[in-house]
Amino acid sequence: MDVRARAISIDACENVLREDYQYNVEHEIWPSINRWIEGMLGRTTELADTYVELHGALAEEPRALKSFFDVLASAVYSWSPEKIKEAREDREELTELNVRIAKASELLSELLARRTEVKEMSSFSCDTYYHIMDVVEDASEGNGLFRSHVKKKLASLTFQYDLKYWPSITKVVAQIGVNAANAVTVADDSPASAATEARRPGLSDFLKAFEAELDMNRVTNIGFIPDHFSLSDSSMASLVNCGLGLGIDDLIDASFVKRYRQRERDRSRS
Repeated sequence: MDVRARAISIDACENVLREDYQYNVEHEIWPSINRWIEGMLGRTTELADTYVELHGALAEEPRALKSFFDVLASAVYSWSPEKIKEAREDREELTELNVRIAKASELLSELLARRTEVKEMSSFSCDTYYHIMDVVEDASEGNGLFRSHVKKKLASLTFQYDLKYWPSITKVVAQIGVNAANAVTVADDSPASAATEARRPGLSDFLKAFEAELDMNRVTNIGFIPDHFSLSDSSMASLVNCGLGLGIDDLIDASFVKRYRQRERDRSRS
């Protein structure tokens, strides 16, 4: 490739970034993305070969080049090593919370059942909830929509059907515990799943999330990235290094990406 064609490829890619930067400035949005774009524009030398490859593969496809950089920005923003660490912690906390809710619900339902038993069998009582709809009504205090549109309808049902037609408060609380105990923590989308599925964290997590984001934006998924498109190992390594702003001790090379891709192929075959 001659110097002029190379310069055109680099400029085309960086113009996508500049246009995004200007749009964000004009609309006063995404300052963090703009800081990232500034970093990318300052590393032209390191990314030049990658830009040439990207331009050659995507320039003729409508909106594909811009879509690629949108995906890259989204992946960096959402799935940096720090964000992946937070995602793993969120997953663990959600699982732990369900365990705690299940235990707390079991205890609370036992206490509620015992309170009902004491009230019915002793000479004493207390002014506590009796009907599940009493709980719902009091819990809706301040909810104008409930009081305007739902309260009267529920009230008519409450008076129309006696207590035997309704679940007890004790059973409702117990069911919350059953629901929590049976809950399985799952990712909301494929990038989240890809970024957190490995037992041990590493930069491969970002690669998985980035490629999952690319797959979500391919033509077959009503996106703009060609289905056959794939970056070379060296270009992917450059994008990871520059996109994540990795320090010298954390930089990856083409062999890292090659080993990662081979592991993924082996895993998909098995």
